[in-house]
Amino acid sequence: MAHLPTLEEEDWSPEAKAAMGRWWEAYGRPSHIYKVIAGNPAFLKASTEAWLNLVPTETHLPRHVKEAIVVITCSTQGTLYCVQGHSNAIKRQGVYSDEQIRQIQMREFVDFDDTELAMFKFAHKAAGAPKFMVKEDYQALRDIGLSDEVILEILSIIWVNTAMNMIVDALDVKRTPEQMKELEVNL
Repeated sequence: MAHLPTLEEEDWSPEAKAAMGRWWEAYGRPSHIYKVIAGNPAFLKASTEAWLNLVPTETHLPRHVKEAIVVITCSTQGTLYCVQGHSNAIKRQGVYSDEQIRQIQMREFVDFDDTELAMFKFAHKAAGAPKFMVKEDYQALRDIGLSDEVILEILSIIWVNTAMNMIVDALDVKRTPEQMKELEVNL
């Protein structure tokens, strides 16, 4: 049980209902952490906007790569709740095999092309040891053809996910057995 209550739909503000509708559209399932933070409409709106504008919306990176970066960030930071949900989101994209998803969760990165491998290694280091990032980490991405704009996109995904990991961990949000049944990926 989270440290704060999960609000049921009848208790949501109109802003919360709108935000939750966007989560259903983007992920095809309820966002349980957002049911907890629905008690603060300003926080709910800000976090929803940041997340949905940076992760599921395709920009320079396809969504499956962005979701993989989220799982790498979550697993690096030890936030199992988010690893579970976003592993499911990767699976729903239908691009990576179950073995590749497992490798992303474990940060092994064996069965990926050079571009994904470089991005995933960069994301792992940035999520786990950001103060130890050096010029060479960035140059490795430039060497495979990524622009600074794309590098910043990778960092934005890590940033928004790190913020959510902190909230999930601080609130001690865990999935119920019923919520685990919503997921196509078992952990």
